Amino acid sequence: MKSVRKTGFYEKWAGAARTCMVKWCVAALLCLAMAVLPGVILQGAVICGTASALESAGNLFGVIDAWADETRVFDGAGLFSQSEIEALEEVIAETRDAAGFDAAVMTTDDAEGKSARMYAADRYDELGLGEGSDHSGVMYLIDMDNREIYLLMTGKAIRILTDDRIDAVLDAAYEEVADGNYAASAETALENVVYYAKKGVVSGQYNYDEETGRISVYRSISVIEFLIAVIIAAAVAGGAVMAVKREYNMEVTPSQLANYNMAYRNSSDFRVANHADHLLGTFVTTMLIANAVSNAGHGGHSGGSSGRSTTFHGSSGRSHGGGGRKF
Repeated sequence: MKSVRKTGFYEKWAGAARTCMVKWCVAALLCLAMAVLPGVILQGAVICGTASALESAGNLFGVIDAWADETRVFDGAGLFSQSEIEALEEVIAETRDAAGFDAAVMTTDDAEGKSARMYAADRYDELGLGEGSDHSGVMYLIDMDNREIYLLMTGKAIRILTDDRIDAVLDAAYEEVADGNYAASAETALENVVYYAKKGVVSGQYNYDEETGRISVYRSISVIEFLIAVIIAAAVAGGAVMAVKREYNMEVTPSQLANYNMAYRNSSDFRVANHADHLLGTFVTTMLIANAVSNAGHGGHSGGSSGRSTTFHGSSGRSHGGGGRKF
């Protein structure tokens, strides 16, 4: 009996030890496989000449790098110093937080034979810039090839930055870029973008597609309009409820009572007397109405142009807005 107990204890201890050892071995093999397997796969791809597998792996690594990289200054023309790039990155981060959409600054000395507008639109799309499903954002381009500054908008930024507001932003940034202060010009442009973003969409704003002529009007309601609509809806619903309640309570309304009286007096007699109306005189009042459109066009813009945002399509087919200025 004593030896049986010792044997049982020893078997339990040995079994537990073996189980623990197996677990450690499995864990070690898994770690080794995770460390070696990617290299073996890539090496096998090279040996077998499977260029497509390497390309897919490279694309995957590129996507990971793009997710990790929050760079928004693309100084292709080498116009900024390192300190200016760092300062612009901070300004762009503040712009993105304040405006609620993406922002970037780009320079180039080779527009690839394109206009500043098309180069900005294509590079914006190629870099995957923008936030949300409509890729909302702005990009300020200093094109040394075409000698032009260009402010590009996408998504909801088009609604905010109308043609008139773009002109104002370019006016503010032009003096700096003309003097060769390129970083200061970009900062000024971004500051004005934030200013208009905080002001919101102008009343009567609409997008005008210059290629198709299609107009897309911005629809919104104010707080007062919302409250009025709620009050009217509540009054109509309340009236319907009271009418149903009266029907169920068998209440007689004044109109029903009048109908009852008419039926009661159906056979009554009535007489019509002849009366004549005499015209005593006529009065004519005249008033001079000023021409409402006589002053249209004065003050820089006509009455209906301030809310217009002109749009176009980049090579990808995506809709963009924007404006430029030669320097």
